[in-house]
Amino acid sequence: MEDHGSSPDGLLSEEWYVDFVSEQFDVKAYTAQAIQQALISEQLARLAQGISQLDKELHSQVVARHEDLLAQATGIESLEGVLHMMQTRISALKAAVERIRSKILDPYNKMVARITQLSRLQMACDLLRRIIRILYLSKRLQGQLEGGSREISKAAQSLNELDYLSQGVDLSGMEVIENELLLISRARLEVENQAQRLLEQGMEIQNPTQVGTALQVFHNLGALRQTVLSVVEAHHTRLREHICSALELRGLTQTHTRVETTAAIAITG
Repeated sequence: MEDHGSSPDGLLSEEWYVDFVSEQFDVKAYTAQAIQQALISEQLARLAQGISQLDKELHSQVVARHEDLLAQATGIESLEGVLHMMQTRISALKAAVERIRSKILDPYNKMVARITQLSRLQMACDLLRRIIRILYLSKRLQGQLEGGSREISKAAQSLNELDYLSQGVDLSGMEVIENELLLISRARLEVENQAQRLLEQGMEIQNPTQVGTALQVFHNLGALRQTVLSVVEAHHTRLREHICSALELRGLTQTHTRVETTAAIAITG
């Protein structure tokens, strides 16, 4: 085994070291091969010599590059100091961010909670106002229903306002107005029936006052268009039936007249 001095590349390029520096080197395969060749003592001696030679080469390389290695060690130490300082500053920055976050987050959470409470309070107040108004209107509606057809238009106005108060809110399950809601439902049906009878009677006797009152009631109930279309359709159908019936009766009369005329001419002739 030759001595290549301070040339590590030349040392590692020897055939003896090539197997060890190869990426495919297998310790088990190398040991098995040495055992099979019965050269264990020789291989051990060569390994010891190689290790000694590598130690010498490593020592010579350290001595030759002492200044560079020392500078690198100093640089690494300085880098560790810089990294430690940066880590300290990053930790301080994280702590500052956490303090700022707590100062912002806590008031924000409180504000969100207050806004939620305010929203619920507004909803409760609105619902309470609706309930109070419904109680008042339902009591007034009872008096208007007792007034009969004279108060039917006012009753329709009360029902219209009650319908408006019931829009956009769920009033089911409210025990305080449960009876009132049932009364309102029945009152609406009663007012609609009275207005329908008043309209039919007014049109039958051609009373514009009754017709106008009935239409005003349906307008207050929000059913004017539907009612007018229904009445027009009913009269249109009735008129068509009368016309068809009249035409059929006229045809029968004309036929009967022609038969009588023909018979009279025949007798005279």
